[in-house]
Amino acid sequence: MKKVTKSPYKISKTPPPNWPSEDQWKEIDKKLDKKPASKTLPSNAGPVERTKHELCAQFIKYRRHEDISQRELAQRLGVTDSRVSEILNYNHDRFTIDKLLELLCRIRPEVKIKVA
Repeated sequence: MKKVTKSPYKISKTPPPNWPSEDQWKEIDKKLDKKPASKTLPSNAGPVERTKHELCAQFIKYRRHEDISQRELAQRLGVTDSRVSEILNYNHDRFTIDKLLELLCRIRPEVKIKVA
């Protein structure tokens, strides 16, 4: 018969102060369910993927700096909301570096690219 050992971890039945309520967690889950997942950059990503990833990050920085919605960014870029969503979530497979750079220049004409 196996001996059952007691866990070294204490499990609290009360949440920490300022922890969301169960209803708040459900609301958070609903909101996150509707959002597309952001694509992460794999550790073995090549130079093209890394460049596209960095270009997408520039759109996110611009949006935050300007404090605009995704729809407003789409209007400024002259593309659909779904295309902007792909950029903002790093789903850049359908974009070339040229296209991302062209779009970025529409909102940041002074952008400079450094190739290392």
